[in-house]
Parts: sequence; structure tokens; C-alpha cells
Amino acid sequence: METKTEEFIKLLDKALEIAKQIRRDKQPEFRHPEGLNNLISALQSIRGKTLIGQLEPSGGISTLGLAREVADWIEPLNSPLLKTVGAIEEYYQKHL
Repeated sequence: METKTEEFIKLLDKALEIAKQIRRDKQPEFRHPEGLNNLISALQSIRGKTLIGQLEPSGGISTLGLAREVADWIEPLNSPLLKTVGAIEEYYQKHL
């Protein structure tokens, strides 16, 4: 059975993969490279803190602020990236 940390890392890795794919594809309709780059940096930072045990616990209250940030610039709103970031936030609040 996987630990909560391992599950969380898998979610972070999935979001990083999607974000990096968007950046690689350089979709002409994608107009927010700064937001995407900031998200990638934030995900990498959260991943690093998680691996060394320095991620602050949510306590069921705190969020990472990722979903709200991504929702401000992602198009369309049913994007796999936003869904994955939402799953990260939900997992963080419920399990960490």
C-alpha cells in the first residue's frame, strides 16, 4: 500500500507532466506562459518540500492556492491541468 506522501507525489508528478507538455507544445492559443511557468515552479517546490518532510500540513483547512491560480488563466476550464491541480488541492486538504 502506498503512503499518503507517495500518492501526493504521484499527483504532483502528473500535474508537472501535463504542464510541461503544454509548455512543450507551445499551443498558439495559449496566452499565459508566465502563469504556466509559475505553476511548474510551485509544483516543483511543493514536491521538494514534500520529499524532505517540510510541507506544512493542511489541517483540513489550508490550501496550496494552486487551483485558484490556475483557474485565473487556464482555458478551457475543463482542462486536464485544472482537474489535476484540483485533485492535488483536495488530497492535500484531506490527507496531509
